[in-house]
Amino acid sequence: MTTAGQRYLPLVDYLAGLCSLFGAFWLHFFLKGDVAVLRAFALSFRWLFVAPLLQVFLHALLGMYSRRSRSASFGFSRLVTSGVLTFFVFTAALFYLRAFFFPRLVILLWILVSFFCFFILRLPLFRRWQDERFFVLYRGERGRKLFEDLRKRNTSSGVVVGGTDIDTLGEEELRKYLRRIVQDLNIDRVLLLLEPEEREKAAVLLREEGIDWGTREALAFFEEHRGQIKLTLADLLNYEQMVRDNSYLPLKYALDRVVAGILLVLLAPFFGLLALLIYLDSPGPVFYWQKRVGKDGQVFRLCKFRTMVPDAEKTTGAVLAQKNDPRVTRVGRILRRTRLDELPQLLNVLRGEMSLVGPRPERPEFVERWKKLIPYYEIRLLVKPGITGWAQVRGRYDEGPETVWEKLEYDLYYLRNLSLSLDFEILGRTFLVMLLGKGAH
Repeated sequence: MTTAGQRYLPLVDYLAGLCSLFGAFWLHFFLKGDVAVLRAFALSFRWLFVAPLLQVFLHALLGMYSRRSRSASFGFSRLVTSGVLTFFVFTAALFYLRAFFFPRLVILLWILVSFFCFFILRLPLFRRWQDERFFVLYRGERGRKLFEDLRKRNTSSGVVVGGTDIDTLGEEELRKYLRRIVQDLNIDRVLLLLEPEEREKAAVLLREEGIDWGTREALAFFEEHRGQIKLTLADLLNYEQMVRDNSYLPLKYALDRVVAGILLVLLAPFFGLLALLIYLDSPGPVFYWQKRVGKDGQVFRLCKFRTMVPDAEKTTGAVLAQKNDPRVTRVGRILRRTRLDELPQLLNVLRGEMSLVGPRPERPEFVERWKKLIPYYEIRLLVKPGITGWAQVRGRYDEGPETVWEKLEYDLYYLRNLSLSLDFEILGRTFLVMLLGKGAH
């Protein structure tokens, strides 16, 4: 699918969703042989044409018609998020409106079939994005570090085939060099890891050489391809002003408390069951309270289900949790993998100390340590910490400064792109992690 063809993607999605819904009714009939489903089809016929509009709306809300949606990892995760949201929103609409009736199996079949169709329709976009070949022009120590990072960890969103420091070549040499590498290496895009004024000069030079088909600057590249903002680029942004001017935050914090209150009531029986399992596996307190650092450096007491043996840090003091940590109990290991141990933090959200989505809160000892070792670490304290976050669904488990550094780069991306659609994506990915049991070990 070409970029021009992508303009018609909302219409194509609507038609695919509509055909999937028709197909879901007939699949239900052939699987169950129940004539009642045909009666439901006839009674709800006019609503069949409205339902796929919900999918198109959610796709737009989640940014699935943007340039970045051509990334396979981004597109797939947003399709999953859209499917989960479609199920809950549509089921709620059926319950409250009572104007039409769809069997639950039809809804599930519709979401599964349409997910498959949406994914197939986007495969040409994903493949084109994955096959892109980049050549990098950089300058100085910052540019060199970014270039080395790209070479070290090529992503599924393209391949870096080479690069050069523009300081090592004069203007004429650079022109000749660019002509040669574009022809020899079959370059799709030139990535500019340069300061703003240098970037403009380089862009002019590239246009003069007829290479004006795809220059990208570093900040946009790392956002689109990695979902990160590299710490070496963090000084280009004013995070305090971005957070202060974000009109979504008041709505976000209000929704947090409403949703947390509802979930605490609905999940109360489940909490009781988990509490019993924890106690039977390892007698001792069911809940674990620990000091964490929240917004603006305020310390609060975070609540979790206990997953370790009692007094796990009595002799060691504060240490980072690790994979296959011997202090973790049998039930605790399951709770961590499914992230169910985090559910009591809904109480912290209700009290206004946390948000459903945001950078994860750290212990005061670790915050002081990372502030000294990692630049811009305090920026993550500009918003309320979350039960889940972009770094948690994208990054690795904390194992030391290198991993914390990487997670901070994801947190910076979250702060810059903070929105309802990104929060939906993170919640969708978290739900998938809980379902598949791919959380912390």
